[in-house]
Amino acid sequence: MTPTPYADLVVSDPPSPNAALVRQMLRHAALRRPATLEQWRIAYERSAAAFVGAPVDLEAVPVGAASGTWLRRPAANRPVLLYLHGGFYCLGSARTHLHLAGLLADSAGAACLVLDYRRGPEEPFPAAADDGLAALEAIRAAAPDSPIVVAGDSAGAGLALSVAMRVRDDGGRPPDLLVLLSPWIDLTCSSRSHRELAAADPVLVADELREMAARYAGGADPRRPGISPLFGDLARLPPVLVQAGGQEVLLDDATRLVDGIRAAGGRAVLHHWPHMFHVWQWYHPILPEGARALRDAGAVIRAATAGAGIRPEQTAGCAASTRAAGTASSAPTVRRG
Repeated sequence: MTPTPYADLVVSDPPSPNAALVRQMLRHAALRRPATLEQWRIAYERSAAAFVGAPVDLEAVPVGAASGTWLRRPAANRPVLLYLHGGFYCLGSARTHLHLAGLLADSAGAACLVLDYRRGPEEPFPAAADDGLAALEAIRAAAPDSPIVVAGDSAGAGLALSVAMRVRDDGGRPPDLLVLLSPWIDLTCSSRSHRELAAADPVLVADELREMAARYAGGADPRRPGISPLFGDLARLPPVLVQAGGQEVLLDDATRLVDGIRAAGGRAVLHHWPHMFHVWQWYHPILPEGARALRDAGAVIRAATAGAGIRPEQTAGCAASTRAAGTASSAPTVRRG
């Protein structure tokens, strides 16, 4: 049986020629890492400018103590996407992720608000999560009858999960779906994949991740569920789609989350790309795999918000079936190199 776009998937096609070029670019960038956080922020904005261009019809709006950018205003019978950008909770902005959020929203047929949440270390935890909740409330007010999807990449994916947990714990109306791209949800960076995939990952370094985690935590314990939602209660969450690459040290964050949600009785789907690196979707203007992954995610959003749901039981050829028996938290089989 061929898996549907909302079933578990292992996309094991050979990488495109552009994948090697992007990987080489990332390796080169890692050797020239900026010396200060402010320099890193500037470099991130400049690198994104090559992809973002100048979209039309953008609308900047205040969102609580933060701000956001509407790519497309809500309309009747259209889902609304709240997008939370990545960047270690300390880098990035709505501007750096307009191109990623834009293609995801277009693929989903959704309106889209990209949030400029407050970043560490200037505004540490829980400021970003507070902003995410404010954005969700603003969308509810603007589109009370529309399905709402909260999506994010890396730290933004962790933030999306934290926001959903806070809504659940507060007894509020949850989002209809979470879409988590290469989620960073264990800020202790202690999982097995940090060791086993360190040489394969062209983007992330454990020491840098821990440094950024400390900036965001602001002295709080990184195991606190609001900071590392993987250590929180995974029951009674909305359906979750996770996309993860087999060449990123955060692979275990993704697989442990999917396993944990399923063990708690929830619905979670994993799209595993063995040849891909951290947030490869960000490079979609030059990387075919990035565009395909976002279109797959868009198909999940369309199906879920139309009432079809996401069905993790459809697992023919899926990531779950590649795990060794008795090791529910282990990562899918990975081809390294």
